[in-house]
Amino acid sequence: MRDYLLAYGIKDKTGIDLPNETSGLVSGILKSPREIEYANAAFGQGIALTPIELVRALASLSNGGQLVTPHVVKEIRYKNGISKEMTYSTTPTKISPETSQEITRMLVEVMDKAIKGGAGKFDNWNVAVKTGTAQVADNTTGGYYTDRHNHSFFGYFPAYNPEFIIFLYAINPKGVPYAATTWTDPFLDITKFLLNYYNIPPDR
Repeated sequence: MRDYLLAYGIKDKTGIDLPNETSGLVSGILKSPREIEYANAAFGQGIALTPIELVRALASLSNGGQLVTPHVVKEIRYKNGISKEMTYSTTPTKISPETSQEITRMLVEVMDKAIKGGAGKFDNWNVAVKTGTAQVADNTTGGYYTDRHNHSFFGYFPAYNPEFIIFLYAINPKGVPYAATTWTDPFLDITKFLLNYYNIPPDR
């Protein structure tokens, strides 16, 4: 488990070309000899990642298992007419292209069959998604609140040759227990807009 966490770069900054990046809080479990720490981390407890760290790790599920360097700058154009195209490194993770493909297939089924009971399915595009509902740590007791949660929703599309990845996150939303309730409609709206605005060809 420790090797997998390190392979996804979760203890390091991503290297994104923006100022003041920080890294997540994972050093505790990486130094711990207790296997329970890794069991908890497997479903998201005992660690804290930055959104860009999480997006980078999740993106590797869609691209054959490559950990990319996120960036906002594609090219620098100087006043004298010279331009410089920026290049960014990629690093293989622990999953193979075949595993990446199988995970994508399963996440497409989540959209096609589970989101809104199948009503969220895009007839002409494969969209891979996963929701996340996490308990909030109680610093007073050392446990977790029973009535406070963080919600996340991520997806990428077209699933087998992705152009976009979306990550939505809410801290302790009120009156809704699960991320599928909080984020499904916003995710569907954003996805529809991007597919139409960029005229993405159907992939099924």
